[in-house]
Amino acid sequence: MRFSSKKLVALLLIVAVCTVGVAFAMKFTNNALTDNSLSQSDETRADKVMVYGNGVTFVEYQEAITLENGTNTVQFYLPSGALTDTLTVSGIDVATIATSEESQPIIESGDMITVYTTDGSYTGKFISWDTMLLLDADNGTIMIPETSITRIVLNQVVQVQGPKILVQITTDSPPGDYQLNVSYLMRGPQWTPTYFIDLDTSQLQCWATIQNVESWNNFTLVLVSGGPHIVYNGPILQPFAVVNPLVAQAYSVSVDFTPSTTDEYHEYTYDSKLSFQEGTTVKVPLLNGTVSLRQEYFWNGGEVQNRYHINNTLDQPLASGTVEFYRGTTWVGEDSIGYTPVNAESIAVVNYAYDIKVISTVTKSINQNNYQDQGINITIQNYKPTSIQILIQQDTNGYDLVSTTPQATIVGSTLSWITNVDVNGTATIYYEWQHSW
Repeated sequence: MRFSSKKLVALLLIVAVCTVGVAFAMKFTNNALTDNSLSQSDETRADKVMVYGNGVTFVEYQEAITLENGTNTVQFYLPSGALTDTLTVSGIDVATIATSEESQPIIESGDMITVYTTDGSYTGKFISWDTMLLLDADNGTIMIPETSITRIVLNQVVQVQGPKILVQITTDSPPGDYQLNVSYLMRGPQWTPTYFIDLDTSQLQCWATIQNVESWNNFTLVLVSGGPHIVYNGPILQPFAVVNPLVAQAYSVSVDFTPSTTDEYHEYTYDSKLSFQEGTTVKVPLLNGTVSLRQEYFWNGGEVQNRYHINNTLDQPLASGTVEFYRGTTWVGEDSIGYTPVNAESIAVVNYAYDIKVISTVTKSINQNNYQDQGINITIQNYKPTSIQILIQQDTNGYDLVSTTPQATIVGSTLSWITNVDVNGTATIYYEWQHSW
């Protein structure tokens, strides 16, 4: 085969470039081994993952490394939501820690925060911040001047997506084999409890939902009630505390979880190793048991509510969460409950009793220049095929009570009556109040 001089020169250049490329690749590989670089992949290293209820997660893992003579550089990757201020590294003598980007725990759009100012406090969803902090609260946007902010508390965080964060650690530890211990806080995922209650049997089941997980493989899952209290100094937003606990919450646990207590936290460790994939929602069983239920019809305006008192007869408190109500296999309603200690109760609305009608009518009204008197008549009509008992409540708004028929139970400005109504029967309540100025 014959080559022209131009083709021969081109061929020699190609061979030279390839040779240099191979040599460069070999040198890069040797340097990577010398610098103890840990390869980046879709999987995030984790041996133990502690997921808090406010969207903050604590990650721990160990890595075996080998150091050579001289100064070594150890490299590894953190997820995009890692709060690098909370990064801790032990097992070697750390000289410096550098990250590929400035990853301070700055407030992200969508975070639920409480802003303390010289004039008061505001809680809502963070929108943005230039010279004014914009907060979505009370069905509107609140504009808070930067100079008036004294403190910001991060109540619940959103998970962020982006490139992984490269961490470079320099060490002068002597040559040898070491076990690197890494831990850090990150944004997301978060977990929430969902309760399922059978109104016929009073059986309760709870499932924990973990949303937007990372790609973790063969790790130990720990669900933690409450969340770390993260506080920022305004207006420069430098964090000064990330470990103070909120009020603890806890659960009775199923055989799949082992409960424990650390400081004010209640932790639930899944008994077997798990693997999650990024971008998925995972549900795991948390607890089951029997609670005490008491049904009640209730009215304080609007439709009559069919609600239940849920007495926590389990051996652990119930955390705030959503309750799904069933009768056997048939779903009948949904509500949410707040934190419920052992032997305490929460009240949840299951549905509305449309066969019970309550009508409130003003039957007396006197209005003078400095005096007002009003009488209200409440009529309860029962169209159900069974007799019922109903709790009626009204608020006098702090005005002076003149009379009630029948006698009401009075707590503060709230009047309460428990009334029995026969099948196709009616019952009436009358009360009168006065106000002068």
